[in-house]
Amino acid sequence: MSAPTLSDIEAVEMQSIPVGYRDTPKEDEDDSDDDEVDELDMIAASSSKLPKQKDPALKRHSYMTYIFVCVVAIILLAGLLRGGKDGTSPFNARTKAMSDDLSTSSNTGDNMIIEFTVANLRTNSQNCTHVGKMLQCIPQHNNATNKFRIQLHDEWAPIGVKRFQELTKANFWDDSRIFRVVPNFVSQVGISSYPDVQKYWDSLGNLKDDEVVGSNRRGTVTFATAGPNTRTTQIFINTADNKFLDKQGFSPIGEVLPAGDGYGSMDVVDEMYSKYGEEPDQGMIEEKGKEYLEEEYPLLSYFVTAVFV
Repeated sequence: MSAPTLSDIEAVEMQSIPVGYRDTPKEDEDDSDDDEVDELDMIAASSSKLPKQKDPALKRHSYMTYIFVCVVAIILLAGLLRGGKDGTSPFNARTKAMSDDLSTSSNTGDNMIIEFTVANLRTNSQNCTHVGKMLQCIPQHNNATNKFRIQLHDEWAPIGVKRFQELTKANFWDDSRIFRVVPNFVSQVGISSYPDVQKYWDSLGNLKDDEVVGSNRRGTVTFATAGPNTRTTQIFINTADNKFLDKQGFSPIGEVLPAGDGYGSMDVVDEMYSKYGEEPDQGMIEEKGKEYLEEEYPLLSYFVTAVFV
C-alpha cells in the first residue's frame, strides 16, 4: 500500500494510503416401640373425632396469627415501594445500575486500551544496547520507559476497532517495524515481519470503510487505505494535525493517551527512527519480512509487544 507523500503535504492534497448439591437420605432409625404413637400424633388423631367447638382461646390465637402475617406483609411491601432516596424502587434501581454498567461497557468496554513497548527509538547512544544485530534504545527524554498507550474508540469506527483488537489478540504487532516515518506527518506500521502471518491476514480480505467520525488530529490512529473499502492491517499514527485526511475517508479508530505512570505519550512516538524515511519497500517486507528488514534497515523502530491493559 502507498501512503500520503511529502509533496501531498505541501499541496495539502493527499493520495489514499494502504496503507449439584444433593442430600444423602438418612437411614431410618429403628423404633423399639412401633406400637407407641407420638403424643402429638394422638392429639391430632383424636381431635378429628371430637365435635367441633369454638374455643375462644383458639379463636384469639388465629386472629393474632392473621394480624402478625398482615403486618409483616405490609412492612415488606412498604420497603419495596419506598425504594431509595431518589424515589425509585430497589428493583428499578438495580435495573438502572445494570443498564449503566452496560452503557459504560459499550463506551469503554474490555480490550480498549493497548500498551505498546517500542525498541530502536531515536535517542542518544548511551541509551542504546545491542541485542544481536539490533540496536535497542529507550527515549532520550525518559530513561524509565519506552512505552505508550492507545485508547480505541468504538464509537468512532467500530469495524476498524474490531480488526485492531483481533490483530492485538493474535500478537500481530509483536516485532512489527515502523517502516515509514515522515516527521510531522505520520508514522506507519502494520506489515508483519513474518510473511506467513501477513499472508493469513491478507487472505481474510479487506475491511469495509467506517464513516469518518473522528478527525485526523495529532495523536490519532488510523487505518491506511488504497482507496474505498481497502483497509487491511496497516495503520498510521498522525504526528501532526492532518485534518485534510478526513475528507478523503481516513477514519481514526483511536488515539495515543497522555503519559502516565510507567509509560509515555506522543513524545515516544516522535522518537521512532525516521532516517530511512520512506525507503523500505513494502513488497519486500511482505515477501521476506524480518530477514529483509534486519539486513537492509536494522535501525528501524519496532514494537516488542502490544498488550491489553
